[in-house]
Amino acid sequence: MRIFLCFMLIALLSIGYEGRALSQTTNDIVYASGKPCTLSQMLQQLVTADIVFVGEEHDDPQAHLLELQILEDLYKAHPQLALSLEMFERDVQLPLDEYLQGFITEPQFLACSRPWPNYKTDYRPLVEFCKTHGLPVLAANAPRRYVNLVSREGMQALERLPKASKVFLPPLPYSMQLPEGYSKALDTVLGPAHEGQNMADPAMPTLQHMKEAQALWDATMADSLVRFHDRHPRIHLLQINGRMHSDYGWGIVDRVKQLRPRLKIVVISIQKMRTHDVPEASALQAGDFVILTYPKEGTANTDAAP
Repeated sequence: MRIFLCFMLIALLSIGYEGRALSQTTNDIVYASGKPCTLSQMLQQLVTADIVFVGEEHDDPQAHLLELQILEDLYKAHPQLALSLEMFERDVQLPLDEYLQGFITEPQFLACSRPWPNYKTDYRPLVEFCKTHGLPVLAANAPRRYVNLVSREGMQALERLPKASKVFLPPLPYSMQLPEGYSKALDTVLGPAHEGQNMADPAMPTLQHMKEAQALWDATMADSLVRFHDRHPRIHLLQINGRMHSDYGWGIVDRVKQLRPRLKIVVISIQKMRTHDVPEASALQAGDFVILTYPKEGTANTDAAP
């Protein structure tokens, strides 16, 4: 989704939670506009951004290690930083804040925040870093019950919700004017699943409703980012989400740019590769920076949905 300023080919980085700053190794090949660049040069661009988007494949452990490194390095560069996560929904912002501020225990927090199954291994290190350093964390996403409602009945069903429910949603109705490339990509991803089941099960969501549900995620996360930035314009934001929400400047990024066109945005796309995969040229244009992660020797990356 971005004009590709940079792509990075990275063999698995073995980095613990204590971590260390992003550093060049013999396994890193980094390009900016077709020319080699260093990871430190990438960081120089990140620290000047109002919002840094990191698009991941959710089952890529290397991506999660890199995200922690980026968070640590951005904090060192400017401690006025906040983390925004797709993985938590807006209606759990209060218990998330209570946990970060030390009012409730971690088991209490997890019991009422609906964490993803891979939270402990993949996202907990990010939240704990923020807790240790007093950084805000945004529960940025739409509650899944409303996304499910849209997938079943369409986005117009949200208008019937009580006012108390709508506080967790972006302004309604949200736009369905999607970039052409994004709309086609959603057709490609969502269409086969829909076509394979809809005829046999009339209760299956229509393709249009599925696209409206995807757009609700995008619109909600964009609204969360813009609202936070409006209240705290000096705080930089690191947004982490599945890369389909931000690749090629589509999804959340497109909506943020429409809402606040003056914000400086940098997009990173982390793409999980298998051992002998060669990326297509278009994949190397998915962000301002692209990171290709390859498996460690003796392991194999499996296919993942962004």
